[in-house]
Amino acid sequence: MSHPQAPQRQPTPSETANYAKALHNTAVVTAIACPIIALLPPRKLDLLTLGLAGTGFYSTNFLLRESTGRSVLQHLSGAQPPVFVKEGAPPNEPTVRVSEAVREQTQEALRRPKEVVRPSLAEEIQASQHSKNWVEERDRDVQDALDVGKGFGDMIMDQIYEVVNWGKKSDDED
Repeated sequence: MSHPQAPQRQPTPSETANYAKALHNTAVVTAIACPIIALLPPRKLDLLTLGLAGTGFYSTNFLLRESTGRSVLQHLSGAQPPVFVKEGAPPNEPTVRVSEAVREQTQEALRRPKEVVRPSLAEEIQASQHSKNWVEERDRDVQDALDVGKGFGDMIMDQIYEVVNWGKKSDDED
């Protein structure tokens, strides 16, 4: 004989909102706490560390999916965002994608005029893109720097200095 079960009640909207808020807060705490706990001494690769890494990744993935509608793997693979159907719409009505709204906002932003901080920067980039023998030029520059006595670390630091200072060379090269 089977016993009839009492019908289960549906949660109220406030209960659903409280549940979603609790999930969000838990995900935020675990996304921050798990990597910190994993980095505390003694640092070793064991089951606890892997569990903390997995929990941190899962929490981060939950937060990303909550805010963008796409998971980490969907972001990395370039998958389309999920399809949203209007509530109560007939099944044959076209669906609306989030990417369409994003595309419209992007097109609107591109139509607005932009202020150029450094007008010559665009010309420099365009000139460097038109150079056909950039590999030979780079190799020649590297060889010249090595002949002068610079090391690769010095060349890397010079490039970082140029990037930070908008293409201005350091004073020791002048």
